[in-house]
Amino acid sequence: MRSKVLKRIILLDFALVLILLSHVLGVAELESSEQRVKERCSLDSETFTLQEVLETIVGQINETRFMYFDSILTNTIGPRPFNSSNNMEASKFIAEELNVTQSVFSTYQWFTYEGEEIANVVGTLPSANLNNQSKIVVCAHFDTVSDSPGADDDGSGVSLLLEVARVLSQFKFNCTIEFVAFNAEEKGLIGSSYYAQQASQVGEAILLAINVDMVIWDNPDAPPHEKLWIVYQGTVPYEDSERFADLTYETGQAYTMSPIQKISNLNDTYVPIGDWNASDHASFWKEGIPALWIFEFNGFQNPYIHKPDDSMDAANYNFTLGAQAAQVVAVTIAKLASPLTPPSISIVSPENKTYDTTDIPLTFTIDETVSWMAYSLDGQANVTITGNTTLSGLSDGSHSLRVYAKDTVGNTGASEIIYFSIKTQQAKPFLRWIVAAVVITAVVGAVLLVYFAKVKKTTEKVK
Repeated sequence: MRSKVLKRIILLDFALVLILLSHVLGVAELESSEQRVKERCSLDSETFTLQEVLETIVGQINETRFMYFDSILTNTIGPRPFNSSNNMEASKFIAEELNVTQSVFSTYQWFTYEGEEIANVVGTLPSANLNNQSKIVVCAHFDTVSDSPGADDDGSGVSLLLEVARVLSQFKFNCTIEFVAFNAEEKGLIGSSYYAQQASQVGEAILLAINVDMVIWDNPDAPPHEKLWIVYQGTVPYEDSERFADLTYETGQAYTMSPIQKISNLNDTYVPIGDWNASDHASFWKEGIPALWIFEFNGFQNPYIHKPDDSMDAANYNFTLGAQAAQVVAVTIAKLASPLTPPSISIVSPENKTYDTTDIPLTFTIDETVSWMAYSLDGQANVTITGNTTLSGLSDGSHSLRVYAKDTVGNTGASEIIYFSIKTQQAKPFLRWIVAAVVITAVVGAVLLVYFAKVKKTTEKVK
């Protein structure tokens, strides 16, 4: 009877040890799972490449917003001939929409025409590089002839300008970008002539001007791949104009589905050569400034232009085409203006391996001057540092590490995550539990066995 009791006690002892071991190992597994979750949850800051920035810009162009802008100009305001109340209302609407971005700051450029004070609207997205004084201009005209609401001419160009400004305002660039809405274009390029002359006189470094005038008429005669044109100046010595046209075309092909092709102002297939000067880009050409014209395929044939029929519901007006033109303009400007990407960080130490020490140097490289640096160990809160340092007192087990840095204009970059582990001679806590449990089991078992042997001898003597 006693032997059965003792055997049950021994079995119970081993069962308790097994329960203890499973609890310890279970806690260890739980901690490991929590650590993995923490590591995944820490992936909230990425370093974007130029390609990713350009793809993001293209993806943010919104056709609905484009149509909204055009509907305000066309339906709410209506015809906008220079020096009219509607013209002034349109200029206020444009200035307000530019200011709404909180990054583009609008002003009025006042000048006198026919004895009247009128204004262009100039929105400026300042360069994040204070040492770079160059600028890129995207422009359109907001005036119309007296009896036309101007959905295409040039409500479409102004709508594109506002949508591109909205998207680009979310980024920082290496040069200034100006969004200029010209007045009195229909009177003979008056507003753009004044702007270009003033810029030339003060020596402004305009890298390129992109004029957008009429981009929503889906010409039934246009080839499927040529609904839009990039008009460039093909005469010597304006080779830069064609070079920018090539860049615009190639960038559009790489990042958008826009059916756009380039065409020279020397091409007389569709119109006499002189007609290529019929919009605001010609004011820049006159001052020797490289300029392009984004234009619908042979828009000279548009049957609605300068008529009351130039409305939002005109046949063959395609607002998807306008949004595609906006994508091309936005991505071209962004590429030329060199969006400032976050710092690139490379961790040299620790490496993805196992270490036998609890103190490991943290060394890394950054490709530009930064104003702040920090690291995050195992997904925990950032620890601010001033440079290379040492990770001290690391516990045995697996670890993850990421380094962050912020440049002088506020872009935050992040390194790749480094996974490493620490394994020293010191046993891990749960291993100590296992050893202790085994020792206790052995001692208890030995004592019980000795006790059982004595009881057995005593029983035999009694017999």
